[in-house]
Amino acid sequence: MAIDRGALDKLRELVGGEEADLLELVESFLEEGPSIMQDMWLSCQASDQAAIRRAAHSLKSNARDMGATDLSQICAGVEARCASGEPASLAEIGDAQRAFDVAITELRTIFNLGK
Repeated sequence: MAIDRGALDKLRELVGGEEADLLELVESFLEEGPSIMQDMWLSCQASDQAAIRRAAHSLKSNARDMGATDLSQICAGVEARCASGEPASLAEIGDAQRAFDVAITELRTIFNLGK
């Protein structure tokens, strides 16, 4: 499972237990996530480590909230690497992309959302 249902339950509690509010947050993640991933790819190709770090930080936090633990951990590693002055690699961004794809597929299934 790519999604920690316990994290989704915590997020649901934070929004007052309303399923509609949780769904709105999930839909926002599904809409914004692809552009953050694209920013990470483009920034990596441009060797812009600061931009990669910002994108990884944003995606890490959002993924953690959505229960996408693997994605959050990968992004945390990318962010830490960039913060230490080491360049992020295309392989790391590829790992993040794969984890992102799995997470959004599972979120769509959990919430009965089509593509």
